[in-house]
Amino acid sequence: MMEPRTFELTVDSDGNASAGQGVLAAYVPASDHSPPVSLLACDPRHEPGKSINELAPAVMAYMRARIDEDSPHWRWTIIDSIGRFNQAVPKWRTGAHPDVAFERFPRGLTIDAFFSATGAGGEAAMEMLSAMVETPRTSDQTPSEREFLEAVEVHGNLPAPGSIFQKVDAAVADGDARLIASAIQPDPALSMALISSANAARFAAAGKTASVPQAVIRLGTGFVRRVVFVAEMMERYQQGACPTFDYRQFWMNSIASGASMKALMPSYDIPEKFADDAFTIGLVAGIGWLAIAETFPGLMTAYVARCRGADPITKSRAQREIFPCAIRSVSERYLERYSFPRTVLQAIAGNTGGDRRWYDCLAQAMRVAQPLAPFDCIAVPTTIPVPDACREEWDRWKSALCVLR
Repeated sequence: MMEPRTFELTVDSDGNASAGQGVLAAYVPASDHSPPVSLLACDPRHEPGKSINELAPAVMAYMRARIDEDSPHWRWTIIDSIGRFNQAVPKWRTGAHPDVAFERFPRGLTIDAFFSATGAGGEAAMEMLSAMVETPRTSDQTPSEREFLEAVEVHGNLPAPGSIFQKVDAAVADGDARLIASAIQPDPALSMALISSANAARFAAAGKTASVPQAVIRLGTGFVRRVVFVAEMMERYQQGACPTFDYRQFWMNSIASGASMKALMPSYDIPEKFADDAFTIGLVAGIGWLAIAETFPGLMTAYVARCRGADPITKSRAQREIFPCAIRSVSERYLERYSFPRTVLQAIAGNTGGDRRWYDCLAQAMRVAQPLAPFDCIAVPTTIPVPDACREEWDRWKSALCVLR
């Protein structure tokens, strides 16, 4: 399997590229839902003296000779000196550099236009390119990566499902809808959330109900189990240690990620029997945000101040400068205390060495969640198209979520 790669290159006086300084490039291989992507730009630390448009043919020839990639859909992109994104369309010639035409993306020359055309692969390439020229800033108040992750790991005040979920989970395993309803009925907020969902428009033909047992039957035990799981996770964290962190919007985005993950399963050939696993992966994949807000509220406050209303590049840069490690690494470390399968942890950690289906499905689900339930901390545009299946699954949650406040 091809792996992502970065290149630092120079273009010599003879017009050929070689390892050196002046040009940065990133390559991300294809996935089931994203084409292979390469992103090229001049290195701001080592000005090459020519534009990236002039240097691109030599750089593209160098990369193509060293990457085992023959996809006709390989998307080459350059970032020019004023930050515009252009498609670089090569016409390859035997024994020579390609002729390259530079074209606008269908949605323009912006980073959003680039992300729209290239998907998760484009985001990964952008992150890789940015990381090459940016090093984390540290201060006396910034812990090392080891100290940071160890503090998250031992923190005892992070969410976990409670007693009602444990009862519902056992009843679902036994297939006993009556016991599920009995476990839920003493909790008025949960009961109202399920009844509200059961009275949604799609159940109009069945008439209104005020019965928890009837709501369980209408909604299905799998969906009910997920609602209870979310409700108990959310209940403890409407507010927390970081006053500027939007706890509710974090949960809305997490639920949208879980809903999208479940909806996208068929597209990635993930069997329906893993629906609960898929939802849970989407729900907890971003738990690192909450872990930082509770464990290091000062760092989160600094990040929120930097990222509010900012573009994805600015947010990515701020994450690297403020946090000692990536959010996904925080999520992975926190979740290691639970009995998640290795495949799940690998997907959350961004490790493509596991089952690639889960990794690719999660990557798309977390992108799609941004337009469904925007969370300002995340460095993903809110203009990404949303598949109908994801929107429908998210709509299933809205009736319940309007009660769970």
